[in-house]
Amino acid sequence: MKTFLLTCTLSGLLTCVTAQATDLEDAKYFSIFGLAPLPTDPSNDWQKDPDAAQLGERLFFDTGMSANGTVACASCHFTEGNYVANESIPAEESRNFRSVPQITGAAYNRFFFWDGRVDSLWAQALKPIENPDEHQFTRLKAVTYVVQAYPAQLEIIAAKSEKYHQHLKSVQHWLATNQHSEAPDESINFIFALIGKSLAAFETMLPIKPVLWDEVANAKITGRRLNAEQEQIWQGFKVFNGKARCSSCHDGPLFTDYSFHNTAMPSNPVLGIEAGRYAVLPAIKENEFGCYSPYSDAGSDDCLHLKYINLSVESNFGAFKTPTLRGVSTKARLGHSSQFPSMEEMIDHYDQAPKGVHGRMFNMDSLSELQPIGLTTLEKEALLAFLRAL
Repeated sequence: MKTFLLTCTLSGLLTCVTAQATDLEDAKYFSIFGLAPLPTDPSNDWQKDPDAAQLGERLFFDTGMSANGTVACASCHFTEGNYVANESIPAEESRNFRSVPQITGAAYNRFFFWDGRVDSLWAQALKPIENPDEHQFTRLKAVTYVVQAYPAQLEIIAAKSEKYHQHLKSVQHWLATNQHSEAPDESINFIFALIGKSLAAFETMLPIKPVLWDEVANAKITGRRLNAEQEQIWQGFKVFNGKARCSSCHDGPLFTDYSFHNTAMPSNPVLGIEAGRYAVLPAIKENEFGCYSPYSDAGSDDCLHLKYINLSVESNFGAFKTPTLRGVSTKARLGHSSQFPSMEEMIDHYDQAPKGVHGRMFNMDSLSELQPIGLTTLEKEALLAFLRAL
């Protein structure tokens, strides 16, 4: 009998120690303390250049980078002193029908936009400038504006590359001669690319700030006792990482696997059934400012993410990018098209796991990766507390 009790005691102690070790590992892995070094973007030689970042910051806040002089990158990505989405215009009321993504930590991504249509942060930065529903600028006007408004800064940056410096001189000469000759399109493109690379350099240097969840994780790491609020957040994290299976996609310190998934999101009534990532796959490799383009600083061996891209219908049809959940507590609406007006409704969607509509188009039951979970009311409340701590 004594042997049995001793065995049970040792077994229970071992289980307790193992659970504590797992908690400690999870707290480190999913907190800001486990964030890996920023990956290098071989397509952007200015990614970590402070001069480029300085110009990028000025361009980010410059409303002169738009046709009507009222729109800047900051118009959507900066609110009340923080780099969070400005949701004063809900997605369904704009012509873009997309919620504004988080830009802090964006440089960790491999593909950009909700459908992943471009493969670098600098290529992404160029798209809104020419978008008729956003900055409404043309490439020529954007380059002309930057060359004339920031001559000294652009000169410093371009001078770091003989090729770019020559293209800048070509544009400057064309502008100095009152544009009597045809615009030097190739040089315009190179300087336009440099604008994007400067914006990306600035966004790359934006710090990822700790949130309430990181305080809870740090308390677990250092062995401090949690208060009642922190304990509920921790229990919510355990639901997130356990029964709810959220971390299957929302993984790591930034809570994203940087990939694309079909989760049977409700359709936007204006857009109808969306093909998601599948719709942009044919054009990604041929992107004008992609990794393979002449405006990229990468070698062909640096573009393996394009060479081995997954093209299957089942994996990509209706799939959208897993967003980071850092900053999700600041969002008024959730989903790539702001489908959910509250976190509670989003949790219910993932808990119930509807089949969605995409599978029917291929005579399949569903293309969604979701499976019903069956969360209790207490589990939902804890999960909600965790998400609100991000």
